[in-house]
Amino acid sequence: MNGERGDITVEAAIGVIALLVLFGLGIAGIRILIADAVIDEAARSAARAASISRDGQAAAAAADRRARAVLSEQRLACQSLDVVVDTSDFGRPLGETGYVVATVDCDVSLADLAVPGVGGTKTLQARFRSPIDRYGARR
Repeated sequence: MNGERGDITVEAAIGVIALLVLFGLGIAGIRILIADAVIDEAARSAARAASISRDGQAAAAAADRRARAVLSEQRLACQSLDVVVDTSDFGRPLGETGYVVATVDCDVSLADLAVPGVGGTKTLQARFRSPIDRYGARR
């Protein structure tokens, strides 16, 4: 039976390292899920802010400000942020339904997690469409 003895410290070390890697991957997954929800909210809020504007230029500016405000409020720092707003429906005549579409692209850093094999950035995108008031003032 003496030949079947194992070294428990080596097994424990391997087990602890495996658990730490799994824990780190779980943290990375949670960070991505939370960031995705925040970016989705930023796109939704940007589209709504744009849809109550009076013209396309004001709508694009309002959407950009609102998206950045939501990201700031939720403390999500994007390495690269792009807010694109389709305001072409502001050119439709009164009485016709139009929509504003806001798209938010954000590169979220994973480098600070210090997990082996996890690093770099993850690009997340959210898109939301909001109706423009059919009878509201448009320019």
